[in-house]
Amino acid sequence: MSQLYRAAASEGLIQHPLDSMTLIFQKSSGITHMVVDPVPAILAVMNKDALTAEDIAGRLSDSYDLEDSGAAADIVLARLVELCSLGLVEQV
Repeated sequence: MSQLYRAAASEGLIQHPLDSMTLIFQKSSGITHMVVDPVPAILAVMNKDALTAEDIAGRLSDSYDLEDSGAAADIVLARLVELCSLGLVEQV
């Protein structure tokens, strides 16, 4: 079974697009994170759902032209691990 991930509650985050990056202020830590694609898209498709990297890649493929869903899932998984270390996503 693949690991499930859930994004931090959106009411605890303030997101602000800035040129090619997005600033995410995390109220609980007082830290502002600077992120680039695909992070904002990943967080957007996660909503409040507990999803696997494969589920997220599938949702992203609905909006973006992804060439290989297997490679996309690997990229999403790598970003999820990073987002967990920042506290923006949690494993469930």
